[in-house]
Amino acid sequence: MQILKAALMGVAMISVPAFAQGEKPVIVEGGRPTAIVSYADLDLGSRSGVATLNGRIYRAASHICFEDGRTDLATRLNYESCFNAALASAKVQVDRAVTDKSQRIASSGAIKVAAR
Repeated sequence: MQILKAALMGVAMISVPAFAQGEKPVIVEGGRPTAIVSYADLDLGSRSGVATLNGRIYRAASHICFEDGRTDLATRLNYESCFNAALASAKVQVDRAVTDKSQRIASSGAIKVAAR
């Protein structure tokens, strides 16, 4: 029984989400959870820079829209809707940053990824 209890506690500890080193916490802006994704260190004139930014945005949208654990279908659909809306709003900002030649190597650029 003790072994089972210890195993279950280990699973519980693994399932708790952890912030990556340097990851900023989610803020609430306008009543919506929002993550600020920096691209200050990226060259948005390169494919790898844009790919890195898109990866950061994907992780931020996942973080603000999904919760760990089992959920019913309606809740899962709400999570998916939130995630898709967050990605869509960020895409507009990414496209603007990529086309703005003066921001290709940004000193303080950031994208706001917001839940719907």
